[in-house]
Amino acid sequence: PKRRRAPLFAQLSKVFFTAAANEMSSRLMTFAPHELNSCLAAFVSVGFSEHKFFASVGRAALARHSSFAPVQLTALLAILSEMRLVHTDLFNAAATFLSSRTKELRPVDIIRVLRSFAKCNVQHQGLCRAVGEEVVARIKGGVNFRPEDLCEIIWALCVLEHFNPDIFAILLKVLRKVPVISSDALTQLFECHLALESEHKSEYRRFRDKMDAELEALQEHYRDSRKDERRCSDKHRSDVASVLKSLVDGSVHVNHRTSCGLLVDVAALRKRSSTDGFVHVDLDSNVTSVRSLDNDDPAAAGVVIEGAVALRRRILQKMGLRLVIVRESEWREMDESKEKRRHLRNLLSALGDVLE
Repeated sequence: PKRRRAPLFAQLSKVFFTAAANEMSSRLMTFAPHELNSCLAAFVSVGFSEHKFFASVGRAALARHSSFAPVQLTALLAILSEMRLVHTDLFNAAATFLSSRTKELRPVDIIRVLRSFAKCNVQHQGLCRAVGEEVVARIKGGVNFRPEDLCEIIWALCVLEHFNPDIFAILLKVLRKVPVISSDALTQLFECHLALESEHKSEYRRFRDKMDAELEALQEHYRDSRKDERRCSDKHRSDVASVLKSLVDGSVHVNHRTSCGLLVDVAALRKRSSTDGFVHVDLDSNVTSVRSLDNDDPAAAGVVIEGAVALRRRILQKMGLRLVIVRESEWREMDESKEKRRHLRNLLSALGDVLE
């Protein structure tokens, strides 16, 4: 019965939350940080995500971010990232602020802030460096981080294109002492390996040379646990595959596993037995991106590719695979197959000689 009432409550409460958002918008500068976070958490709990309201929240928080305690600012960023919302100037200002006050963050806050920046794909090397050094200092001082926490920290830093060798060395020592860790941590660790191998090769080499057996097991686990990376509709993916098949001379597959272990939505292979294709297609949808709050107008607001998706695409491209991105929103607006063929042909033409 409670589950049945939940949608009804959300529907009936919409009027109230809309009125509350309108009232709050004119008073955002008067709310204490903890009051603002509590109100936002209430909005999130009922799925209220009115763009203009959250854009005004971003501007107000930016104007007074230095009045927030580090824990309160971290909580605000976490709420926005969970809603798939990012205010770029706020995140960058918060990064600068938090970089000088990492000692005030609890271990859970350290993970939370990295998770927020990684999800929203906001790069800030100063914050990454400060947080990494703080984690190392705390571990040396006797603070214990779970193996899963260390895996997530390293993975988030990889998403943000940063590598801290000291944390990685600590993680390897910890892993030798524990009999088992979670499946998610193992998949993150394998993605870290791929990122470090392609983006921090020289620094990573001293670890990589001692991990051959472990890496083989990690890749096998990754293949077993990540069997479908689809973040769009089956119809959309199949439609793109069908159009690609009409444009190229090769065998077209959906949910294709590349040689490094990562999946792509669609791939065209010269031979059915090939591992990597001569063209790979990834599909963007509302679950591969976060919405930007930098503009009040939702129609003019940009989208930012989610950090986990951006990491996977960076790895594929740095391994020499040719990749194009098809946006689901644009694809749905095309009714005729000729229009879809023309659109995909234009995208593929940037890759060189992949067309018939």
